[in-house]
Amino acid sequence: MASLAMITTSIGLGLGVAPASAHALLTGSSPADGAALAAAPTRIVIDYSESVRVSRDSVRVLDSAGARVDDGQARSGQKASEAMVLLRPNLPTGTYVASWRVISADSHPISGAFAFGVGGPPEAGAARAEANTSGSRTVGFLFGVARFAGYAGIGVLLGACFFLLLLWPQGLRTSGANQLIAGAWGLSSLAGLGQLLLQGPYAAGLGLSGLGRWSVLSATLEERFGHLLLIRLLALCLAVPLLRRVFRTASLDVWRRCELAGLGLVVAVTLAAIGHGSAGNLVWLATASLTVHVLGMSVWIGGLAVIALFLVRRAAAVELAEVLPRWSRVAAGAVAVIVLSGLFQSWREIGTLRAVVDTSYGRLLFYKVWFVLGMIALGALAQRWVRRHYSGRVPGDRSDPEPAEKAPSAAALTGLRRGVASELIVGAVVLGLTATLVNMIPARTSYAPPFTGTAFAGPMTVKVRVAPTRIGAESLDVYAWAPSGKPQKLVQASAALSLPTADLGPFEVPLDLAAPGHARSDRVQAPLVGKWQLRLTLRINDFDQYVTTLFYTVR
Repeated sequence: MASLAMITTSIGLGLGVAPASAHALLTGSSPADGAALAAAPTRIVIDYSESVRVSRDSVRVLDSAGARVDDGQARSGQKASEAMVLLRPNLPTGTYVASWRVISADSHPISGAFAFGVGGPPEAGAARAEANTSGSRTVGFLFGVARFAGYAGIGVLLGACFFLLLLWPQGLRTSGANQLIAGAWGLSSLAGLGQLLLQGPYAAGLGLSGLGRWSVLSATLEERFGHLLLIRLLALCLAVPLLRRVFRTASLDVWRRCELAGLGLVVAVTLAAIGHGSAGNLVWLATASLTVHVLGMSVWIGGLAVIALFLVRRAAAVELAEVLPRWSRVAAGAVAVIVLSGLFQSWREIGTLRAVVDTSYGRLLFYKVWFVLGMIALGALAQRWVRRHYSGRVPGDRSDPEPAEKAPSAAALTGLRRGVASELIVGAVVLGLTATLVNMIPARTSYAPPFTGTAFAGPMTVKVRVAPTRIGAESLDVYAWAPSGKPQKLVQASAALSLPTADLGPFEVPLDLAAPGHARSDRVQAPLVGKWQLRLTLRINDFDQYVTTLFYTVR
C-alpha cells in the first residue's frame, strides 16, 4: 500500500507540478507584445487576471545586447492586478524584451516575456529565450511531493484522532496506534516545513541553491502563504502535549478535547486557505467549504487507516459490534459533506459543463470524481457487510432476549480488511489528483472555446479560427480556398481588430504567410471583453485584393 502511494505521488504530481503551471493569466501589457513605437516608453505596465505579488526584480527589460534598461525597482501598478517598472529615459531605437515573473493570489508563480520595438517593429523571436523562465523542475517536483505529503499526513492525523477519541477510545491502548499518530504528525510537520522552505525558490524560479538564501526565505515569511504555514506548524507543535497526554492516560477531559479539536480546525483552515480558495470570488465561502471538505476527507481517510491497521486485526468481537456500526454512520455523513462541498468547489472552479471536457483541469477533476465514486462504492460494500453482520445487537450481550448474532468468521474479517485497504489505496489516488489540481489553472479561468467562422472574400471562401477567446494573447489562423476547392495562394494578408461598443481600434495585426492558403499570427491582443470586429485584407496577386469582416466574442 505504501508503494502504491509513492507511485501515486510520482504519477499524479510529476506530470503537473512544474512551476510554469499557474493560475493568474496575462491579460495585456503597455506597450503590447510586438508593438512598434515611434518614441521610447517611460514605463512598462503588465496586467493580469487577478491580483499578483510583485517583487523589485519581478519585471526586467533588456535591450538587444542583453543589458538592463529598467530602474530595477518593479512594483505594483495602480491596481493589485498590475505590475510596472520604470525605464531609463531616451532609449535608442531597437528591440527590447520585457520578462516578468510574479506570484498570483493563490501563491503560484507565473512568468513570461514579450518584445517591443522603438523606431520600428521588434526582431522576430526576440522574446523567445527570455520567456523560458519556468524555474527548476526539481524544485517544482519536490514542492508537489511536499504538498501531497501534507494532504496525506493531515488527513490521517485528524481522522485517526477523531476515530480513536470518539469512536474507539479503547484503541488508544492498542499497540501501534500512538506510532500511527506520531508518524502522521511528523509527516504533516515535515511537509509544512518543506513547503515553507521550497516556496521561495519555487516562486523565484531558482534551483535548490535558493534554499540557503535568507532573502528568499524572508520573502516567503512576509507573504500570506508563509503566515498560514507558520500558523499550521505552531498548531501542530501546540498539539504535542495534548497528544502525549492522550496516549499516556488513554483519555482527555472535555476542555482538552475542545482544545485539541480547535487546533485540528486551525490546521484544516490553513490547508484550505492555500490554493484556489484564496483567489477569485466568494473567497470566505470557498475557504469555509474547503475546510469542511478537508475535515470530511480526513475523517474518512483517517478512519479507514485505523480500521485497516488496528481495529479489524486486534479488536474483540464486542468492540467490532460497537464501533463498526457507529463508523458506518459517521462515514456516510463524511461522504455527504465531501460531495456537497466538492460540488460547490467544482462549480466555482469550472463554471460551465463544457469546460469539463475542453480543459485539462476539468478532465482531471472528472478523473478525481471517478475515483471518489470508486471509494463510495467500496464504502457502500463495507456498509452492507456491517449491516449483515451487526444488525444492532452486540455479540455476547446477555440482556438481549434474542439469541446473540454469531461473530463474523476470520475469513469474513479478512475480506473486510482487504476492502478497507482497497478503499484506502483509492483514497491515496484521490489525494494525488487533488495535489495536482491545486497546481493547475482552474477551468473557469482557462476555459475559452475557440472561435471558428466562415466568410466570403470575393471568389474565395475564408475560414477563421481564433483561440483562446479570452482577454489577453490570442492566436489567429486564416484559411483561404479558391472556387475550385484548392487552397488559394496569398501574396499578402493583414487583419485589423476593433471593439465598436467601446470605440476601440482598429488595431493592425500583421499576418505571416505560413503555407499556401494559410496566414496566421500569435500577436493578437484583446484587452477587453466584448464583441470584437475582425477585418481581413487578403491579396492574391499584384492587382486583386479582397476584404471580409467577421465578429467574435471575447469572454
